[in-house]
Amino acid sequence: MDKNILEFKNVNFSYGKKEVLNNVSFSIKQGSFFVLLGLNGAGKSTIFSLITRLLKLEDGAISINGFDIKNYGKALKDIGIVFQEPTLDLDLTVKQNLYYYGALKGLNFKQTIESVKDEIIKLELQEHLDIPARRLNGGHRRRVEILRALINKPKLLLLDEATVGLDLKSRFDILKYVKDLVKTQNISVLWITHLFDEVDEDDFVALIKKGQIVEQTTVKNLLVKHNQNNLVDTFNYLTR
Repeated sequence: MDKNILEFKNVNFSYGKKEVLNNVSFSIKQGSFFVLLGLNGAGKSTIFSLITRLLKLEDGAISINGFDIKNYGKALKDIGIVFQEPTLDLDLTVKQNLYYYGALKGLNFKQTIESVKDEIIKLELQEHLDIPARRLNGGHRRRVEILRALINKPKLLLLDEATVGLDLKSRFDILKYVKDLVKTQNISVLWITHLFDEVDEDDFVALIKKGQIVEQTTVKNLLVKHNQNNLVDTFNYLTR
């Protein structure tokens, strides 16, 4: 039986009197690519913030690799995080940004680079390690953030709108790399996006509107179930 790496159960959340999540439940199995798709303001970033403990869970349950999210240390040790907003220190080199994060995880310089040496090559960053992050373009900065998130060998990789603001080639290069990680390293991925063209027919997707999951299954199943030609039409049909 496949193990659930992330479980989100009956979660409700409000900012004051404004409800932003209503009885949200979903799970991500080990070694799977899971897309949370919705328009801006649907509640996607709130879900991300609850998983990463930027917001406090008040109603419902979240577990990562079997550990309750309230058990902060054990739950979060198994995740890698790529935030929507850039988080690199632009005055440090790529290598220094990696070293700093590795040190937070208890690794020395050599161990940090060793932990991601293969990924440095796959992400084509080997020629950029000694360059200040400020001099990198947006696509390469995002690659560094993904690389940094892999230092602790996570079982779950969270990416919140990771391709926003990038050109088309950079977006799909990053998407392909992340999907390859799922296949080659058995990592589970939560890919949060509002960009419909980033979702393939074989992807498992949860559609969210106004804080509620309206449907979750593979895109292929969605099209057949609702007799629609594409994901955009299906989303509009389900959220009208």
